[in-house]
Amino acid sequence: MTDPQIEIREVGQPPRVVSVDHALEIGRDHIGLRIADEGVSRRHLKLLPSPLGLSAVDLGSRNGTLLNGVPLVNRAELADGDVLRIGRTDLVVRLPMTATPVPAGPRVRAVASVGLVPAPPSLVAPPPTPSAAGSLVRRVLLGAETDPVFRTYTELPARVPVRVWRAVRVVSVVSYLALAGVLVVWPETGLRIFFGVVIPLLPVLFFLAPGIWRNICPLSSANQSARVLGFTLGRTAPQWIQERGYLLAMTLFFGIASARLAVFNDSGTATAVLLLCVIGAAFAGGVLFKGKSGWCSSICPLLPVQRLYGQTPFVLSPNSHCRPCLACTRNCYDFQPQLAQQADLHDPDARWHQPRRLFASALPGFILGFFVLLGRPELSTAETYGQLAIYVAASVGGFFALEAFLGISSGMVTALWGAVALNLFYWHGTPRAGEALSALLGVGDLSWLRWPVLGLVLPLTMLWLVRTYGAERRYLAETGVEEVTDLGMPVVPAAATPAATPAAEGPAAEVDFVEAATPVPASAGQSILDLAEGCGLAIEAGCRMGVCGADPVAVVDGADLLSPVEDEERSTLRRLGLAPNTRMACCARVSEGQVRVSLTPERGGAVGEAPPAVYDRSITSVVIIGTGVAGVTTADFVRRGHPDCEIHLVGAEPHLLYNRMAISRVVYGRTAMTGLPLLDEQWYDDHRLTTWQNTLATEVDLSRRVVVLGTGQRLFFDRLVLATGSRATTPLLPGFGGAGTFVLRTAEDGARIRAYAQRHAVRAAVVAGGGLLGLEAAHALGRLGLRVTVLERSDRLLARNIDPRASQLVHQHLTRTGIEVRYRVSAAALEGGSTLQRVRLSDGSELPAGLFLAAIGITPNIELAAGAGIAVDRGIVVDDRMRTSVAGVYAVGDAAQHDGAVLGLWPVAAKQAEVAAANLLGDHESLAADLPAMILKGVDLDLTAIGRVEPAPGDEVFTEDLPALPSYRRLLVHDGVVVGVLVLGPHPEFLAAATTAVKRGLSLDPVALARIRAGDWLAVRDAG
Repeated sequence: MTDPQIEIREVGQPPRVVSVDHALEIGRDHIGLRIADEGVSRRHLKLLPSPLGLSAVDLGSRNGTLLNGVPLVNRAELADGDVLRIGRTDLVVRLPMTATPVPAGPRVRAVASVGLVPAPPSLVAPPPTPSAAGSLVRRVLLGAETDPVFRTYTELPARVPVRVWRAVRVVSVVSYLALAGVLVVWPETGLRIFFGVVIPLLPVLFFLAPGIWRNICPLSSANQSARVLGFTLGRTAPQWIQERGYLLAMTLFFGIASARLAVFNDSGTATAVLLLCVIGAAFAGGVLFKGKSGWCSSICPLLPVQRLYGQTPFVLSPNSHCRPCLACTRNCYDFQPQLAQQADLHDPDARWHQPRRLFASALPGFILGFFVLLGRPELSTAETYGQLAIYVAASVGGFFALEAFLGISSGMVTALWGAVALNLFYWHGTPRAGEALSALLGVGDLSWLRWPVLGLVLPLTMLWLVRTYGAERRYLAETGVEEVTDLGMPVVPAAATPAATPAAEGPAAEVDFVEAATPVPASAGQSILDLAEGCGLAIEAGCRMGVCGADPVAVVDGADLLSPVEDEERSTLRRLGLAPNTRMACCARVSEGQVRVSLTPERGGAVGEAPPAVYDRSITSVVIIGTGVAGVTTADFVRRGHPDCEIHLVGAEPHLLYNRMAISRVVYGRTAMTGLPLLDEQWYDDHRLTTWQNTLATEVDLSRRVVVLGTGQRLFFDRLVLATGSRATTPLLPGFGGAGTFVLRTAEDGARIRAYAQRHAVRAAVVAGGGLLGLEAAHALGRLGLRVTVLERSDRLLARNIDPRASQLVHQHLTRTGIEVRYRVSAAALEGGSTLQRVRLSDGSELPAGLFLAAIGITPNIELAAGAGIAVDRGIVVDDRMRTSVAGVYAVGDAAQHDGAVLGLWPVAAKQAEVAAANLLGDHESLAADLPAMILKGVDLDLTAIGRVEPAPGDEVFTEDLPALPSYRRLLVHDGVVVGVLVLGPHPEFLAAATTAVKRGLSLDPVALARIRAGDWLAVRDAG
């Protein structure tokens, strides 16, 4: 049985079983499943299957529905064996064994299908380029993966099928339990096997192929059995386990290992009890907590040893347990094996990295003391452990002395101590293992094994140190450290002293940032965002229009001194659900006096507004394809209007909503995705959204009202919203698609560009397209240290958005930053061998380049809609209510074509999402015309334009040009109405007033016009 079933027990009729393989309405009408019982309403009950299980909702029947004897009020998730009573008929629920019903109440956020769907080729790090013999030497010395990208387990080749791993895991658990039995029945033999064979093999396995051990470990197998079999509770591990679990693991390791001296070496029964307690604890951790957070990656005694020796694996074996990944632990080895230990050791939180260093520092002394004291049975227990403590203390002291006096980095001294400990272990442990093998096999003395074992271990540890040194350098380089000394010590440049932003115009004001030492002087009209950036405070920025939600702040005092909240900002604040004192920093502008602001917004109370008293209960499932601003905003407004339906968010990207306006920072910045997510995980939990990340929607079956996922799972819907977005348009250009050619549309694109430029030591880049994205990309590549040339087909930059004088000023700014712009030319061919070498231009000339980036526009993703028979043109055709050609199906965002246009702008996408949500819930709302602003971001230049660009007959044009600043303002007025504005440079108060004037069609009286003609630009503010 793969689909849920219900057994129908109707009075006077034999029982019958019906599979629920689609959204099923039950009643006396012929609308779905007909029940002849007179006590059943014509439309009584609706059942909805999904990968989460089966849910039921009463459709407002006259007699109601009972679930296990209790009235069904809202939608309920059903469990196997539940009984629904309608009239005098019972419906018994039968769920397949693989279904895991979600408990009632707030739903676990993500059903993330990472690893179930192969990542698109564009998301997988390309393999290292083959080269000469020197490259082979580097691969041996620095590791099998010389690619500077630390690949995740989904990007590593899986050579062994999961079913094979599962079979091996069954064998490992059975062997583990059998060993416990041998320890009880034949204790001497069991102790020889365990301490003479198993224990000596583990360190070398951790050292050579830690991934293999993580896949077959009997403890991890027991831990994950609850997840595989579907009965784990999947709770989030407590904070103390998340933050301090390593300390407990380290304590358990040293405690259990040292107890060998007193107990376990001589007692098979005690050792068996220990093994059973440990595997029982591992199993319990898997039952209680999600992923491996309850044991393997938190408190397992073997974890510290695995992490120390597994940091530079000789053999990479991808994780076969966690599919999908649940993001249950920090710096997870299973998710990113090449990165985890380095991330731990270089974590800025001392409480996180110090325990890991402490374990490594104590290990050589512990091993040496253990084996020395193991041969001295005449010592008392107190004397034994007292001397062991001295060995450990000496080892710890040597570690920190070496680090302090020689300046060796944490990563290298940790690796060095680990190498010493491993050689000590096999120097002392191999003879004892030989004795155990001799007794087990009945052969002569095998103590000579010490020399071949050490002959193998010693050179391997030397090689391992070199590889670890290379891995640390790569990690530090990728995380943005400017210099790494020969000893591996990171050298971070001193932070620049923040400089206050000078006042531009208007009355004096100031903002007292909680995070700053002194208040920041400001001019009236400056935004909180501009002021924070100007004085060097760390704050995110995105659309700068209050739509994306990247820059919320808390106004501690003086809220009445800020500009009022406009519609876009109000919607964003509602979506974020933060405290009432929250403002978007880009929208909140100062007027006068002092405002106190914290860059850390405060949590709100209850999420959302009061649920509506009346809503359509027949809407049980809304599926939204797309997790960008359009999809997430739709989900937000659907939840506000319907407190009970399932809402599924399906997205092909591995990340949920993030700040796409800042992806150029991924190219040059050291922090990658840090700060880019716009909503935390709690937001999705609070809104009870089911998210499907890294998951493709492959088909929409309109006849059955179902979306088929790439995993084979199906989502049934009552309403469908297509927020499939767009992709970067790729040029029909010989050579494009090969090594060194890119687009910049997602965060993954930015990461691949950064990685490629480093791996191939790229020095020059060519960007095709002088639009907004092209200029931002060129600036990002310039900050990465590349020599950049922009190709623009027309005769000036941003010709559709700004006038010729503004284009000239933008050109001059780019030239000052080292970016060359070539006009009336395009790329004709990309040439080179295994890597890009040059770009041949349409005028016959050539440009040397190791990287080519196309920024020539976007192409709406309409294939899914077209395949379902929904009307498409350039985009998915919608009306003013965002309805497609099919009833119950809506389209929003970059994929939607409204009034013949596909705008591809965040503010438009957010407004379309509000309209679609309202209408799919039964309202009648139309999309109002809007004038979104063009803002050039990320190039160290303030440029905004809105409204009309080219003057029309009868327009009056006002300009102010101050080249030295540079500063340029332009205002278009037609019959006294403000119809267009362009501002380049710091004019905050005028920009805010003029932008509002264009949006509202402000009419200027003769006095205001006279003031503007006289050079008083703030007349626009006063007129508004």
